[in-house]
Amino acid sequence: MTAFILGGARTAFSTWSRGRRGDGGEGGALSEFDPLDLGARALKAALERSGVPGPSLERVVFANMYQAGAHACYGARYVGLWAGAPETAPCLTLSMACGGGLHALIEAAEDVERGEAELVGTGGTDCASRLRREVFIPFFKDIACGKTIAQTADEAAREKGISRRDMDAWALESHRRALKARRAGLLAEEIVPVGSAVEDDHILSDPAPAHFDSSKSVAGAVSEANTHGLVDGASALIVGSERAAKGKKPLGRILSGAYAAVPPERMAYASVGAVKTALKKAGLESGDMDLYEINETFCGQTLLDMAELGAAADKVNVNGGAAAIGHPFSATGCRLVLTLLLELRRRGARYGAAAISGGGGQGVAVVLEALNT
Repeated sequence: MTAFILGGARTAFSTWSRGRRGDGGEGGALSEFDPLDLGARALKAALERSGVPGPSLERVVFANMYQAGAHACYGARYVGLWAGAPETAPCLTLSMACGGGLHALIEAAEDVERGEAELVGTGGTDCASRLRREVFIPFFKDIACGKTIAQTADEAAREKGISRRDMDAWALESHRRALKARRAGLLAEEIVPVGSAVEDDHILSDPAPAHFDSSKSVAGAVSEANTHGLVDGASALIVGSERAAKGKKPLGRILSGAYAAVPPERMAYASVGAVKTALKKAGLESGDMDLYEINETFCGQTLLDMAELGAAADKVNVNGGAAAIGHPFSATGCRLVLTLLLELRRRGARYGAAAISGGGGQGVAVVLEALNT
């Protein structure tokens, strides 16, 4: 691909209104904001950080899984207009369950690749606070297989010999890494403040094994603490052509993007399938990757992906993952990419891959090359 990521931004990922923050306080810092408003704020900040004027956008591609806002049917159109895109820029709203954000990024890159646009704004937004707890991923029953998504994740983990202890240990490490990254200001580099939401507040302020040991089971070894955090948030990236990137300092280049689909009850395997296809398209192998961002929809699923890819723990989610930071559905994909590219740049490293699985048995992945300018 010849598409570049010129920059990006996201809101803080804020604990949903009926949950408890990592410090024990009440969540809901973003609960009064329309999801499309959050998306627009993230996109506007991404434009500013990329040095791109809003009127220069030729398209907007944005994901919104639950479409729970008052203006949800307008989706990407309102996100674009509120962020400063011109009225002449067509806007597309996507939903691919949790994979929507990465799907939107691939669509944006393909628009650039085909020469249909020089500059595209992309991302995703979702607000858990506007939903019933029963529709969230751990509890949601997949009507195609008759099992909750957590049950499918538990079954896949058991197949691979991944235990509750393994899942809890990874979740604990996720919180420890995220807390360290937050204290070092690394996560703040991604965030545009919205109201009182200035940092990711689902991260435990004092991560300890007891928190995970006592967590209630959702399905077998899958517990509330070793699955993703329920949060509100939005993320956005600016994708541009080689010509649009001239004179700027792009974060990286999209080498490839890929999808995978598996039986719904095998959902945990979808992301690794997408990664393998994306690597093949990019002419690279798993060992070439300096870092991975693999969504922690379930920690057991992340461990499964690592085993299948031969990815070492010190290369995966090095600044924490969704167990700690949270997973606002469509907003997660571009957060993974932004986190990955910034960390690759800090390390002077070159290649990385981001991946996510979604309900229904679909996976999405991208392979990226950091540009350390």
